[in-house]
Amino acid sequence: MDDNQGTKQWPQYLATITATLSVAIAGCHIGWTSPSLPYLKSDESHISMTSDDASWIASFFLLGSMLGNLAAAAIVDRFGRKVSLLVSGIPLTIGWILIIIAWNPYVLYISRFVSGLGQGIVYVVCPMYIGEIADKKIRGALGSFIKLMVTFGELYAHAIGPFVNYHNLAYSCVIIPVLFFASFIWTPESPYYLIMKGDQEGAIKSLSSLRRYKSKDRLQNDLDEMTKTVYTDMKNRGHFWDLFRSEGNRKAMIIIFGLQVVLQFSGLAAIESYTQEIIAGSESGLNPGVAVIILSLFQFVAGLGAAALVDKAGRRSLLLSTTSLCGIALSISCIFYLMKLQFKYYMSDVGWILDASIISYELICALGLNPLPYMMMGELFPTNVKGVAVSLSNIWASFLAFFVAKMYQVVTDTCGIYASLAWFASSCFFGIGFIYFFVPETNGKSLAEIQEELNRGKKKNNIDKVFHEIYVKTIEC
Repeated sequence: MDDNQGTKQWPQYLATITATLSVAIAGCHIGWTSPSLPYLKSDESHISMTSDDASWIASFFLLGSMLGNLAAAAIVDRFGRKVSLLVSGIPLTIGWILIIIAWNPYVLYISRFVSGLGQGIVYVVCPMYIGEIADKKIRGALGSFIKLMVTFGELYAHAIGPFVNYHNLAYSCVIIPVLFFASFIWTPESPYYLIMKGDQEGAIKSLSSLRRYKSKDRLQNDLDEMTKTVYTDMKNRGHFWDLFRSEGNRKAMIIIFGLQVVLQFSGLAAIESYTQEIIAGSESGLNPGVAVIILSLFQFVAGLGAAALVDKAGRRSLLLSTTSLCGIALSISCIFYLMKLQFKYYMSDVGWILDASIISYELICALGLNPLPYMMMGELFPTNVKGVAVSLSNIWASFLAFFVAKMYQVVTDTCGIYASLAWFASSCFFGIGFIYFFVPETNGKSLAEIQEELNRGKKKNNIDKVFHEIYVKTIEC
């Protein structure tokens, strides 16, 4: 793949695929619970376990993820994006080893917590790495690979789990960490990070490897633009309070935190956790286990569609359209259960409507509403606060997911499942207004241009002046 400016895009796609294998490992851990927990709670299990034990196995993953987000903020600017991603693979791999050797529920608690720690690091570092290695023309497509590979990991576990035993499923999932370490270790470090550390020669090698320039002038122009951006961002070392001191950072925090509220309050965590239970209410005859595999497959296909659409349709348009359609799909599900449970209509003959609406929700969500908030984390924040900002954003997302998953059962038990679905649908419709008024279009813009827009379009010559002063000081030294 060549662009018309004399660079190649395929090395960036290759680097993104190898990097997002780390996210696929996390996806396998997410998908592992669906086929494994029923076995672990059964009389055939080699581990004595109660339903309460199973709930802790599911929830410890989220707790570990929150701690991993904090750990990522501490290491991503110190050791680099590449090393941090490699480090994330260690707890994710240890998690599988502990699953294989587990002899009681407590070992599985530790396994899930450790695996969550790795996921927390991955979810912070991977968007940063991809956002910094990608050319602006394909940054959206590459960013979509994050959620695409999560879905691939879930599909991998869901598709293998029903046909193999507990241990063979874990052995099968270990293959992906091996592929990740074997491939990603050869991938270049982010040129932005190398510039931040003053390694201009390393940044040139990284850029050359990622873009395969035909012209040295184009290489120098891209290097100069990145250097200006990094030096401008790093004038003041980033701290927590810097997220709120500049107008651009405040806007970015509102956008990312708001998008996560829209995404999580659309019920994603709850619907993914209780898919079989929700679909069972349709009484259409569709096997819930088969439905989960179909959903995972559809989500993967939708992820491919998102990668193809995001740089053509634009982030904002895709967010608006998918959020609207998610709201419609959830409304249909809500009406179905309202008619069945509240008004006592016989709905079995039209149970396919519920099946289709739930599958449509997850399909549409995977097409835009789900991947874009994570992808935009790597775009909206300047270099000096990106690590802290993405970590906080992921902690916020994990907290909201935990809250929604827990409150779904409370609301459903108290008011009925249609009340939960009404809550999710309403959140989507409110989200349309938020996206329309607050979320900017970042498609086709460099990271420097995005920062200029967020900071009310500060004049480019101010950036040039800062860069010139730093360049002169460097020459004098």
